[in-house]
Amino acid sequence: MNADLASALGHVRNAVWQLLGDQREDWLLLGLEVLELEALLNQDDIEPDVMPLQGGPADSLASARDLMADIPDQVPPAAWAGVQSLMAKLG
Repeated sequence: MNADLASALGHVRNAVWQLLGDQREDWLLLGLEVLELEALLNQDDIEPDVMPLQGGPADSLASARDLMADIPDQVPPAAWAGVQSLMAKLG
């Protein structure tokens, strides 16, 4: 049951890495927002799965969102708004 959440967290973690690894100031700030999303999703301190990198942070978040859709009962309502907002900011 936590496997899908761990995989979603892995994609979120990849988005953080992709954003914080870039030196653009706006991406650094977005990286911090994605860290907040990760904390919101991971209230039970689940170890994120290691997931393959996607084409960019927006793709990583889209993969996380798709996995989250399979486990809506494990996703806090605020996380849905957070992932949608971040994806909109990333274009």
